[in-house]
Amino acid sequence: MEHALSSTVPAGARPVVARGVERALDPRVWGSAIGAAGGCVFVLANRGSLAAPVSALALVACAAALAFYVWRVWWRRRPFPEPEPVGRWAGLVYLASVAGMLVLIRLGRLALGDNHEDLVPGVIVLAVGLHFLPFARAFHTPLFRRLGLVMAALGVAALVLGLVWTPVATAGVVVLTGLAMLVLIGLAAG
Repeated sequence: MEHALSSTVPAGARPVVARGVERALDPRVWGSAIGAAGGCVFVLANRGSLAAPVSALALVACAAALAFYVWRVWWRRRPFPEPEPVGRWAGLVYLASVAGMLVLIRLGRLALGDNHEDLVPGVIVLAVGLHFLPFARAFHTPLFRRLGLVMAALGVAALVLGLVWTPVATAGVVVLTGLAMLVLIGLAAG
C-alpha cells in the first residue's frame, strides 16, 4: 500500500541524528514520556506495600531506571529515521484501545470484589499491557508489542501470585512492571 508520505521521503534517506531533547516534539520522544511516567507511577504507588528494605530498593531502582530512560531517550544522540505515516484508522485504534483498557479495569475491579482490592494494580497492569498491543501495527512501532506482551504477562503473574500466595506479591510484580517499562522504553530508543 502506497502512503502519502512515501513519495516525499527519498528511498535510502539518511535519518536525522540528534538528542531527544532537540526533537522534543517528535512523538517518539514526547510519547515515551507518557509511558515513563506510567512506569514511575507503578513503582511509586506500589512500593509502599513492600517491606521497608525492598521498598527503599524499589525507589533506588526506579531512580536508576528513570536515569537510564532519560539518557537513552532525551539526552543521547541517536538516529531519527523518517516515521512511517500512520493509517487513517490509527486514531480510532487508539481510542478503542484506551476505552477497552478502561472497561477491562472496571470489569476486573468488579470481578475481584471488595475482598481483593489490593490485587487491582495487577488488573491495571494487565489492561494497560493489552491496550498497547493494537498500537504496534497502527503506529508501526514494535515497542508497543514488546511492552504490551511483557506487561500483560506480568499482569497475569501479579494476579495469580496475589490470589494463590500473597497480595504483597502483586505489589512486587507491579513494581517490577514499572521498572521494566522504563528499561524497555529506554532500550527502544536505540
